[in-house]
Amino acid sequence: MNPQRLWAKSARRDEAEIEWMLLPRHLAAVHDAALQVLDATGEDQLRALGLKPSIYRDRLRRCVLLAAALHDLGKANDHFQGMICRLKDRSGRPQGVRHEWISVLLQERLKEWLLPAIANDETDFAIVGWAIGGHHPAYNRESPPRRRVPQGEGDKISVFVSHNDFKTCLQEMASRFAGLIDPPKFDETWNLPLIGAGLVFEKFEQWLAKASAAWELFTDEEKRLVAAVKLSLIAADIAGSALPRVKNAAKRLSWINDALSNTPKPGELADIVRLRLDAERAARNDPDIDLRQFQKDIGNSRAEVTFAKAGCGSGKTLAAYHWAATNHPEKRLYLCYPTTGTATEGFRDYLHNPDFTFKPRLFHGRADVDMALIVEGDEPDAEADGAARIESLDAWSTPVVSCTVDTVLGLVQNNRRGRYAWPALAGAGFVFDEIHAYDDRLFGALLRFLQNMPGVPVLLMTASLPKARFEALNNCLKRARREEMETVHGPDDLETLPRYHREDAPVDIAEWVRRELAAGGKVLWVSNTVDRAMAAADSIADLAPKIYHSRFRYCDRVERHKIVVDAFKTDCRDAVVACTTQVCEMSLDLAGVTLLMTELAPVPALIQRLGRLNRKAKLGDFTRPFIVIDVGNAHLPYTPADLQAAREWLADLPTGALSQRQLAEAWERHDAGKKPDYVASAWLDGGPVTTVLELREASQGITVVLYADARRVVNGEAKLAEVTLPMPSPPKALRWRDWDFIKGVPVAPEGSIEYDDSRGAAWQK
Repeated sequence: MNPQRLWAKSARRDEAEIEWMLLPRHLAAVHDAALQVLDATGEDQLRALGLKPSIYRDRLRRCVLLAAALHDLGKANDHFQGMICRLKDRSGRPQGVRHEWISVLLQERLKEWLLPAIANDETDFAIVGWAIGGHHPAYNRESPPRRRVPQGEGDKISVFVSHNDFKTCLQEMASRFAGLIDPPKFDETWNLPLIGAGLVFEKFEQWLAKASAAWELFTDEEKRLVAAVKLSLIAADIAGSALPRVKNAAKRLSWINDALSNTPKPGELADIVRLRLDAERAARNDPDIDLRQFQKDIGNSRAEVTFAKAGCGSGKTLAAYHWAATNHPEKRLYLCYPTTGTATEGFRDYLHNPDFTFKPRLFHGRADVDMALIVEGDEPDAEADGAARIESLDAWSTPVVSCTVDTVLGLVQNNRRGRYAWPALAGAGFVFDEIHAYDDRLFGALLRFLQNMPGVPVLLMTASLPKARFEALNNCLKRARREEMETVHGPDDLETLPRYHREDAPVDIAEWVRRELAAGGKVLWVSNTVDRAMAAADSIADLAPKIYHSRFRYCDRVERHKIVVDAFKTDCRDAVVACTTQVCEMSLDLAGVTLLMTELAPVPALIQRLGRLNRKAKLGDFTRPFIVIDVGNAHLPYTPADLQAAREWLADLPTGALSQRQLAEAWERHDAGKKPDYVASAWLDGGPVTTVLELREASQGITVVLYADARRVVNGEAKLAEVTLPMPSPPKALRWRDWDFIKGVPVAPEGSIEYDDSRGAAWQK
């Protein structure tokens, strides 16, 4: 690339250098994109955050547009230009300071000239700087940078303020903002010391002290305005960086508005309900099947937040689509599930239908792998332009989304998927399913979402919930929305239907399995750890058990999932036993389980596991047995307190036949639960500081790639997402931090892992 020009973007391999890669044109493109994002979603953003457009519309526009025009101006420095142009004198040398923070310093230096563009408002001028400094957040990235020890980047950064392309950037701004006079002129390069006196890092310390003092004076509403400005700038940067690659000029100019206006058309959400009911009528040969009353009650709820509490297999998901079709038929809809498996199954069961007039999508970290298997190798549309293949932009144009909850609640902690999807999220409705399965940190993020997004409609669903969590939700709504949470309970006939009875754990568990299989039954055996699931399978190896747990390569896990689900279908007459872990609790919709054996686990996990048993029961059917195996002191991955609470719950259950309601009510009697905490939010609480925090509680373990698979990824024969493998922490002797890495994932050396695509993985002993 021509080192005499100032560049914002590098060319792809075999791509010619074109004008939009230059810094002046990139800043103009992002400003254009910001205008379109604000026109399409600005008022949705404000309403979602509980801000009146009449008060905040102009402030949002001024802040975002100036931030867009300035955000990458700091790329006009020798460190960034050397990196992007691969100059010999900069080869391999790190940047002393990231470009966005040079942009912040330039904004401060140009303050007197720029203030008229922001209506001379010092507060909004500060917000612009906070957005610019935070438009590339990442884990473990300081905001602002504080490092003082030089690491090979030289003694200074030179900012090319006298360069012709820099002058062009300022002239372009003057033409776009009313009130800006001719831009200032600089005769020489601006040098920022990295060592010695007058360190650039001292400027950041001063900036942060002043900004932090200002942030303390902001009202709650102004803090939410800052959150909107930050994510609007990120959205504009995404679109402004991607759309210039679109060769069709008409598409390029209209894409943002077309994408963000692509919400469900009248009747399309109702079609999901209709087609699902038609399928059930055909499957059962019963033309009179209709929505149950509780599903209609959910649809009739006019509350902004509705809470649906109904047992497993009662039809909550169908009720969710009915709720959306009845109350918000033209809003984008996000169906949010706790795991990738449940998101994929939700998509497969309700949205993968060629008869739909709209195009729903599946979004999670491995969605492309799952979709390839769902559609059995169908190729994507070869006519789609490059921008449509960028996942973050795909979310903008998708009317109905099945996703992991991380896609939405990740917003609270500035996680990539959430912050990139913001323009689409702002005008959407949300269904959060299986909220009992959220860990404390994730549940705290849900509370922050409900508190700070009072303008979006939400349906919360679960089979059961501790009293403390229910009260926390209700109190949140009273404060944030001044309303009680409307609660709809599952159908009495299903909730009170006798489904289960408990049997004492036998001495010879394997004999029970053999006896059930001899009678043509289908057995689900759930262990709390992968090692014990494998040991269970080994104890009945002659019965050819199906093994399913988390410790498979992702592509193999998807295949194992399908094998197990198919084996338990009611139209499959073969007897079968599956040895699984807690992955079965939500992602496995097993219709035909006749005997459940499970290790002792926390109460909500046991209720979910029981939800796999006798799932299609109806009035007059036999109850089915379950056996709980006490693990004694082997409490991991749970706590001793969790398991003791489960023992007390089991002791309180009535003898004889049991219904789902009895399970839930016994839990609620025993467990008020600890009071949930609202989490600190990287998005809402940071102000001048923009960081990325974990959404969920950290889990033990490591994700790796097998050595042979790493070679396939490098050679283009496999995608990394297909072959990643979750493992427990490796033995210390393996010194995994010294391994090779591929795209940030450690590559397990040959011989370190024993792997079988039907059994899973274990560290080599």
